Amino acid sequence: MKTLAALALTLAAVGAQADVVLTNTFNGSGISPLAYPDTTTYGEVFTTPDAINTVLDSFSLIVRSQNGNTSYLYAGVATWVNGGAGTPLFTSSEFSGHFDDWQEIDIGTGGIALTPGQQYVAYFSTASLPAGNNASLEMGLSNDTNTLGFAYDNAGGGSPLHANWAGCQANCNTQVAGTLEFSAPIQQVPEPTSVALLGLGLLGAGVARRRSQAKTHEPELT
Repeated sequence: MKTLAALALTLAAVGAQADVVLTNTFNGSGISPLAYPDTTTYGEVFTTPDAINTVLDSFSLIVRSQNGNTSYLYAGVATWVNGGAGTPLFTSSEFSGHFDDWQEIDIGTGGIALTPGQQYVAYFSTASLPAGNNASLEMGLSNDTNTLGFAYDNAGGGSPLHANWAGCQANCNTQVAGTLEFSAPIQQVPEPTSVALLGLGLLGAGVARRRSQAKTHEPELT
């Protein structure tokens, strides 16, 4: 029974998962323009929240249109190195829209494995997307301090994946509004049927062992 109890505790530990959501609450103000070929990228710099929740499952940013045109953009996540975006970890497909009022756009990443303590940037960009270049977006801001601060890139239409972004460089006193959702890596947990069979096998092995020991100590009849 001790063996079975230990097994149950082990499975409970393996199955435990914890989620962390960092939210920068929208304060009703924004910064602009997010538009080709001006400021083509706005992002929020953050660190992995802890040593357990190291998977970035999704993030969201808040935008609204500044004119009647359709905006074309994409989302991305990269390492943050030397004041700019380093290694790309995720790039979404292009999406578009006209946002009459502030709208929170949620981006599923498929689960990005991050390194504890490392800095990253989650961003929206219009870089290299000349379509709809007369459209302009405004990014929602927050006064919260749950992340490291916003940064932006004046790449003149080029890729945001370079160091030395212009702007706040993640050291200003405001943040881009939105959320970052993290989880612990998924570990393989045996199915209930497999666990039951394993338990029965251990129990049977214990009974057989006790029978064998009892038979060994029986006195011989002469």
